[in-house]
Amino acid sequence: MTRSERPDVVIVGGGIAGASAACKLTAGGLSVVVLEKQDAYRDLVRGEWLAPWGIREAQRLGVDDCFSAGGAWEIREWMTWDEAVADDEVEAVDMTRFIPGIGGPMSFPHHAVCELMAEQATAGGARLVMDASKINVVPGERPVVTYRTPEGPAELRPRIVIGATGRGCTVGRQVGITMRNSMHHWGGGMMVEDMAGWPPDVQAMGTEGDVMFMVFPQGYGRARLYLNFPTVNKHRYRGPGAVERFLAAFELQCLPDRGKAVTESTPAGPLSVWPSVSSVPEGPPLTEGVVLIGDEAGNADTVLGTGLSCAMRDSRTVCDILLDSSDWSPAAFTPYVSERESRLERLAFGASIISRLHVEFGPAAVERRRRVRRLMARNFAAQVTGLLNMVAPEDVPEFGFSEFFAERLFRETA
Repeated sequence: MTRSERPDVVIVGGGIAGASAACKLTAGGLSVVVLEKQDAYRDLVRGEWLAPWGIREAQRLGVDDCFSAGGAWEIREWMTWDEAVADDEVEAVDMTRFIPGIGGPMSFPHHAVCELMAEQATAGGARLVMDASKINVVPGERPVVTYRTPEGPAELRPRIVIGATGRGCTVGRQVGITMRNSMHHWGGGMMVEDMAGWPPDVQAMGTEGDVMFMVFPQGYGRARLYLNFPTVNKHRYRGPGAVERFLAAFELQCLPDRGKAVTESTPAGPLSVWPSVSSVPEGPPLTEGVVLIGDEAGNADTVLGTGLSCAMRDSRTVCDILLDSSDWSPAAFTPYVSERESRLERLAFGASIISRLHVEFGPAAVERRRRVRRLMARNFAAQVTGLLNMVAPEDVPEFGFSEFFAERLFRETA
């Protein structure tokens, strides 16, 4: 065991949530050690879409240049191609108009942005430890973090630990923070290139048959593809031929040219599938000497696409608390806990509506989407849930999170 090091902050997890926090804290003069289990940043499939309100958080953290330098691509329009939508009803939504001065959402290679944030953090004075395994956190007034690298075991005794290990919840489980989990469907994703036939600034989503698809361009013919599908099909995109089956699923009547631009693209990364789990902490996402951020602190269903924006908000809020006061006790994080609880409640509610509307299948589900579209066409207020992809949850009208709203949206008579 090497001699114990006593930095101000240890961040477990060097992804975008953890690395952005390291950038902010080192810029504020704190000593920081970041522990990352990977020996190098790699394509992990998820976490490559940042909403306009998340871009604003990145600016506040001082890491927005990492996105642009890492290949971030502005998406300007949103198209819904769907078996419940006639060709003459398809409209392009201008995604640049929701937050003045921000523009549209960004799509980017996650691992490239992580690398740049890690470089910014280390340039500011942080110590980044890659290939850190067997990480263990013991909470307390002066928490203890042990880990191992190829050079051997090591120990850290910081003033506080930030847990940012994502959905694995490594730190949360070790310090006794439990989650209430629910799952509606499965998801899968893969990077492709050579999508020359796809409009480069248009993202798309829709449902046909037993898949809900998403396409997020990343510029120069590259795009991240996603599918959401029923739990009974959880093995469909695994095993031999899985990549071919995944691409073939985009051969859809509702897509232009039956999805030829997608089905003829070239795989450019791993195919990953996962249960789309929503996790809500059964108490505050912190304890003595430890605070959780990002997906580790709880998350909504991935179908909403706001996980990365939430991570940016978490990182910025926790960093502001650490930099503004010498009081790092659990009580000091009350504003963070309160705001995050309200935010996650709204996002989870919105995700449940989107999942029920777009990730349920069969004739009844198609007719439901048609009814909801007619209602939205007559009453713009019915579209309020869609704002969650663009603006911060607190800026979405409160009525959009009521059971009355959901009942009105889904009742069987329009």
